[in-house]
This record gives sequence, structure tokens and C-alpha cells, in this order.
Amino acid sequence: MDHTDQPKSGSNIDEKLDYLRETAFALIREVRRLDGPKRVELEDEINFDEEVRRFEVYLIERALERTGGNQHRAARLLKLKYTTLHSKIKRYRIKPAEGQFLLIGAADH
Repeated sequence: MDHTDQPKSGSNIDEKLDYLRETAFALIREVRRLDGPKRVELEDEINFDEEVRRFEVYLIERALERTGGNQHRAARLLKLKYTTLHSKIKRYRIKPAEGQFLLIGAADH
């Protein structure tokens, strides 16, 4: 949605709220993209397991975002088995993004 999709001044309140909601979600998605994996300096001591965990959480959250929270589709996108993805979501306590539901066991459409 860009500025040309903005509701006209005579539009009803529901249309304006929908526009604001969609704009806010688009902004949240962009901010999350900016907060991607951080560069690790090898001069510093690093915790390999923690870095792997952070990267996995980042990838899983992006896949869930792209699939609207559908775990089956996210698993396919990541080339994981559904059960593997589901166990990682539980282990890392990944919560759905704002305005998104985690669809567990939902049929693909």
C-alpha cells in the first residue's frame, strides 16, 4: 500500500482505520527486516550455540511472517519437516507477530 491508496477525506472511519492498520503492519515488517542477523566479529569471544539460536529464530520468524503464521507453509519454505519447525517454535518460545496467528495443524490453502 502506498500513499495513493490513502482513503479520501470523505471516507468512513472503518476505511481509515483499515488503512492505518495496514500501514502500521507494513512499517513493523520493514523495521523487523532492518533488525536482521547481526554481524559477529570473530575477534570477540562468541557463543556458537547462541549465535545459531539467534539465526534460527530470525529465519523462523521471517518464514512465519511470509506465510501469515502457517507453520506447514513455513516449514516447506525453510525445507524443514513440520515437526522440526514446530519443536523449534516451542523450544525458542517464538510468538506470533502483531496481527498474525500461528496456525498449528491447519490445512494448507
